[in-house]
Amino acid sequence: MLILSNSLTQVDDEGGLKLATSIVKRIKQKDGNTYVATFEREFAQSDVHLTLNKFHVSRQLISLIRKQAQPVLYIPFPAPTTSMAIRIRLLSLVTKKGLKVMLVRQYPMSKFAQRLLKGSKAEVVVFSKKAQEFYSEIVGDRTLYLKTGIDTEKFVPVSSEKSKELKVKYGFSPDKPVVLHVGHMKEGRNVRELMKISDKYQVVLVVSTLSKERQNEQLRQELTSCPNIRILDGYLPDIEEIYQLSDVYFFPVKQVGHCIDVPLSCLEAAACNKPVITTDYGEMREFVGKDGFNFIDEIESETLNESIETALNSVGYDTRSAVLEYDWSKAVEALTTL
Repeated sequence: MLILSNSLTQVDDEGGLKLATSIVKRIKQKDGNTYVATFEREFAQSDVHLTLNKFHVSRQLISLIRKQAQPVLYIPFPAPTTSMAIRIRLLSLVTKKGLKVMLVRQYPMSKFAQRLLKGSKAEVVVFSKKAQEFYSEIVGDRTLYLKTGIDTEKFVPVSSEKSKELKVKYGFSPDKPVVLHVGHMKEGRNVRELMKISDKYQVVLVVSTLSKERQNEQLRQELTSCPNIRILDGYLPDIEEIYQLSDVYFFPVKQVGHCIDVPLSCLEAAACNKPVITTDYGEMREFVGKDGFNFIDEIESETLNESIETALNSVGYDTRSAVLEYDWSKAVEALTTL
């Protein structure tokens, strides 16, 4: 397989980049014949770094595709859909062994973009049932739904005693519940809703280091003005410990396009067997009715705090079991055999 991507990075603490990087590392470990070509972003495990034009093609790339004579997996960083569709269509013209395109985030598509995507003959790899339904209307059975998003060996449950130790390690009160959210500092993520959480809880917002230049500074100031909210925005190599010290995970994103289709942070929290309060965004709707997953529509202060209290008092749930099928290794096995 020849993998072409500008979504591979060494510091993968942003959803789309993390998904792409995690899958590619594991594909390469599994199949020694995998050849990785990157552009724009640097990646240590790349076999070649290309300079491409705005259409993501070049003579060098065309020559590489012909020389490798392998199916191509194209993993583009999310972009406006018309531009994306043009790039996919052009790439399909020079790829003769089969083209798969990994689209991590669903965007509305114009009729023109839909015609381009359909005419490309590319198979579209998506990460939620909702996205599968959307793209199936455009490319039919060339839509491939892949469950993925979690390293179940890294993100594991810990005892309540260990959780308290981690709270102390990171400077939190060991006896006060922690509500966690991991994501971008921008309006579309609905992180302002964290301000509605009662001050009887410690609220933690972990912000991607790769999105600092896109952070909403006014929003940041408003969040930091709340005495019970703490923002962590440095790179955290042991991010699993933040999930393990938390008591509840809260995911407030509602609007399509403001998160990848499978919210990795929700899966990571669940793998640590934490209760999750969430909207029905993207793949999260597949967990409706599962114990430990608490769905919320209108995020009003009273409703939200009642949901947190319910989650804290719930017993017998097993959110970890609900997400085990989303392990990276299973996804790589499925992707390499499609």
